[in-house]
Amino acid sequence: MNYEWFQDDNQIKLRFEIKNTKSDNLDIQVADVVVKVNVLDKKFAKTIDLLFPVLEGNIKYGADVLEVTLIKVEPGKWPQLSPSFSKEELIQRRKDAFFRKDQEIQAQKKQKEELKHQFDQHATKEQIKVDDRERNLIIQKQEQQKTEAISDLYNQIGQDSKFTQKQSPSQNSNDVVQIEEKIKQYEEFEQQQEQKQKSSNKQLQSISNNNDIFTNEDIKKQEKQAKGPIPEPRKAAAVQMTFTEKIYPHLAAREQHFKDAPVPRQKNIPITEQRENPLFLKDKADEFFKNKDYYSAINAYSAAFKYDNQMFTCIANRAACYLALFNFQECIDDCQTIINLDKKDQLYDKCLNRLKVCQAWKGDLDEALNGNIPEQAKVIIQKRIDSNKYKNQGDAYMTTSQYQKAIEMYLKSLQNDEENELSLSNMGLAYMKLNQTNKALESIEKAIQKVKPFLQYVNLNPNIGIQSSYAGNEFLLKNLMKKSNCLFELNQEQDALNTVKQALIIDETNAEARSIMNKIQDKLIKQEVLKLKEIATERLKQQKYSDSLELYNECLKKLNPQEDLMDFLAVLLNRCICCYFLNQFDEIIGSCTRGIKIIQIQQNKILSFEKITKEQRDKLQDFQIRFYVRRSNAYVKQNQIYHAKCDLQEALKLDPQNEQIRKDLEKLK
Repeated sequence: MNYEWFQDDNQIKLRFEIKNTKSDNLDIQVADVVVKVNVLDKKFAKTIDLLFPVLEGNIKYGADVLEVTLIKVEPGKWPQLSPSFSKEELIQRRKDAFFRKDQEIQAQKKQKEELKHQFDQHATKEQIKVDDRERNLIIQKQEQQKTEAISDLYNQIGQDSKFTQKQSPSQNSNDVVQIEEKIKQYEEFEQQQEQKQKSSNKQLQSISNNNDIFTNEDIKKQEKQAKGPIPEPRKAAAVQMTFTEKIYPHLAAREQHFKDAPVPRQKNIPITEQRENPLFLKDKADEFFKNKDYYSAINAYSAAFKYDNQMFTCIANRAACYLALFNFQECIDDCQTIINLDKKDQLYDKCLNRLKVCQAWKGDLDEALNGNIPEQAKVIIQKRIDSNKYKNQGDAYMTTSQYQKAIEMYLKSLQNDEENELSLSNMGLAYMKLNQTNKALESIEKAIQKVKPFLQYVNLNPNIGIQSSYAGNEFLLKNLMKKSNCLFELNQEQDALNTVKQALIIDETNAEARSIMNKIQDKLIKQEVLKLKEIATERLKQQKYSDSLELYNECLKKLNPQEDLMDFLAVLLNRCICCYFLNQFDEIIGSCTRGIKIIQIQQNKILSFEKITKEQRDKLQDFQIRFYVRRSNAYVKQNQIYHAKCDLQEALKLDPQNEQIRKDLEKLK
């Protein structure tokens, strides 16, 4: 993943070139001194170590470019982006950074929960206050309604008795006595109603407590209707039942559970109990194996054997998964476990066959032939032994630079075993030495295809193949670098770049792969700059000065002044022409000053200056003269005549025979 970085005193910007993806597939993690970019759909990640701590800023993705803005904790310029630590120190530094990030996230989560708890408490208290206020209002309203009802009652009684304001006090007292008597009568009536309700409840309770639902009279009526006596109900009796003891919880007991059982029904079984069921786990592992999802099958077989250490079928099947992944040492360990049981059955024969094949693929051919081995395995091993004899002879010819004879031996080796990837790889190297690049590429590609389909599973899962995959990955790494060099020689730079990037996925610290990638990128940049320069020159002829200037600026960004010196100076000169017609004289002065300084620095490097040819030395001097002349013209436009004269005098010292410079200098005097 290509990236570039920019900085100012307060922030850093990282730009990644990520093509053909979506923003949803990008996972960016920032942990103070580490930035990790995961591209989920491409299964690729890039980790960048930072010199000092930063804070996460803005993240944008568009036009195949991801831009990550980081805020510096301490403002200031950084001398470099990443620190110069060893690999072990960087790994520990990353772990510490992500650990601090996790602690920060947990602290924020805890603070959020505490704030939510406080908010809930406050909301509950406020709700209680509102409820109390409403309850008090209801009680007040009820009291008011009660008072109004009593006053209405007294008013009604007064109207019935035809009270008047002229009634005597004795009459008022009699009316009060009558009201009190009516209230007492009402209370007595209420008490009588409550007593009746209690008595009816007691009767219902006595009926419900009685076990005999029907009375004797009801039974006699039923007998008359049935024309005969009704038989007595059957008496209860204790029945003892036995059940087969379950070996595995939540599964029906059956005799064939030690064999390959069908997938059990899991409708009413919780998920946590399914995961602890060895039969269920084995069935899932078999399904993974059929779908060639080997590392998922390995995990499922391991979990099944963990819950039932007598299910050795899982160990044998796991060995088959390791063999499919070229994880030979892990396959040997599992096969040895089955062989040590010393049960001469079908499982024993399968594991013995796999053990011998693994030993042969590891190169332990003599050990693979020891003991009783199946005939099929013996044929495979003998082919590899015969093939390696010619392969070793070819290697001997390679050490003495007899490349044609080495190729003949490798071809004989492949006649005995066409799957011998070592012979294919070495034959490709011999063709490269003879400059037969097409044949070399064909042979190396065949060697890569022998191991790449299997190793890709290992590279995607770091928990698998730790012992066995190292040699395979080293073999694949070397052949990818050979292929990249062949493609570069055939002028297929983009394919060469993609190939060497695959090699760097295996080992991103490999210096040789880095060197190849830099060489390819330099050539691609030069090709791109050449195209931009041609377009800019065409726009300049069309008098489209702004467009031409923008293209020249793009060229300067892609060129390195030290490695692409001549091209860089030529672009600077052409840029000055565009600025002249756009009246940007300050830009001309800046570009010319920069070009002159670069040439002077190069001339001061005496040792390197002596290594360049006379033609290159003359070209540098010509660039220097032209820079002085164009800067002088810009000074004239700004009425800085003294500076213009000085530049022309310097140009005349370098080329005393130049009449045009002499005439321009006379005009200024």
